[in-house]
Amino acid sequence: MLKKKDLEIFLSQLRDFRNPKEELEQWSTPPEIASTILFTAYSNGDIYDKVVADLGSGTGILSIGAALLGAKKVIGIEKDPEAHKIALENLEITKQFFDHVEVVFLCIDVKDFSERVDTVIMNPPFGLERGTRHADLIFLKKAFEIADKVYSLHHSSEKSRRFLHKTAKEYGFRAYLLDTFSFPLKAKSEKHRKNQVIIYTDFFLYEKIS
Repeated sequence: MLKKKDLEIFLSQLRDFRNPKEELEQWSTPPEIASTILFTAYSNGDIYDKVVADLGSGTGILSIGAALLGAKKVIGIEKDPEAHKIALENLEITKQFFDHVEVVFLCIDVKDFSERVDTVIMNPPFGLERGTRHADLIFLKKAFEIADKVYSLHHSSEKSRRFLHKTAKEYGFRAYLLDTFSFPLKAKSEKHRKNQVIIYTDFFLYEKIS
């Protein structure tokens, strides 16, 4: 089994978005944050030998990381064909170094996915771009439909935290704030004056109330 630092190093070598789309909020998950999310879920017994879904899987960093930590099966859901293609490339790269990497990448909208899984891990759109307000809520509601354990990132604010706790309760889940990360957003176009902007993101665990 990989150690956390080894996983982070390997994930840092995977291919990133070539032409990230603003309207889809295709922000790359930094390898150090990805490895923290994955090892937290692994330590809680929610990855090894489990069926895991990664909603909005992008280039596949969380999906591949979950597979490397012993998931029985990982399903990555991504509607953008370009990102889906890169995820498949990253899977082929991974298979050159590791055996038995069980990942299926589906190029579909999360709304069209309905398979029950043990765990959802995801870095959904934060809803920061024009026209994407509450975009993460679409992903979160789908996650509540298909799993009893959900690990997710969200833009950090007191208002957002209250809203997420309230939403989780409405769907029969408890929300636990596990950590807050400094998340770098790289500039995607010439209109962005800075090469990188730092925002704060909350790392939540949602657990079905039995």
